[in-house]
Amino acid sequence: MLQERQQSILGAVIREYIATARPIASHDLGRILDIAVSPATIRSELLTLDEQGYLEQPQTSAGRVPTDRGYRFFVDHLLADADLTLREKTWLAEAFRVSGPEAFVKELSRTVARISGTFAAAGLTDQGVFYEAGFSELLDEPEFESAAHARDFGRIADVMDEGIRGLLHDLDTEEDGERMFIGRENPWRPARAYTMTIACWAHREGFHGFVAMLGPTRTNYKKHKAIARRIKSRSLS
Repeated sequence: MLQERQQSILGAVIREYIATARPIASHDLGRILDIAVSPATIRSELLTLDEQGYLEQPQTSAGRVPTDRGYRFFVDHLLADADLTLREKTWLAEAFRVSGPEAFVKELSRTVARISGTFAAAGLTDQGVFYEAGFSELLDEPEFESAAHARDFGRIADVMDEGIRGLLHDLDTEEDGERMFIGRENPWRPARAYTMTIACWAHREGFHGFVAMLGPTRTNYKKHKAIARRIKSRSLS
């Protein structure tokens, strides 16, 4: 377990990187940290976080970016519980009032993409119904300024139905019915450059399925977590 000061620095790096999409330098941390730490101490702690695999330093930059391990520690230990806004809760509630499997799956994927600001897909567990939304929202992220990167993601989206269904058996055994895979954690190899959050749901009309959000590892983890938990609560209501 990281020391308290190291946790504060790691959390600050990740929050700032999520917000800015640029590597975070030690002088940035002196400005944004909510604890009094000397520049020399910040540099020392950053080096320790590098050595322990929570941060890394791109060759072309003096700043740090989080690793998959850093994001995982952030999600498990530093991420405060979050809720959706009243408007976002209303959007999800309205989606769950849509009748019929195909219409519901389409509306749910569109609603989740709208709230999360990233790519979303929904489908039925035992049938071929599947719908994707939010590709344009995802392309607004800095990671997709490269046309090659956008094409790579498009190829993943083309086979996402098959990829997610390959994970559902293990997901269904999870007590809470939701999972978040960060980078290389993902058993589905094509998605290991991204963060994928999957939540299972059950509609009041008796059919059930899944919804998934897929985006860069520099994603809004708090929002993803809140969406997944809200979908679970709607499923159990």
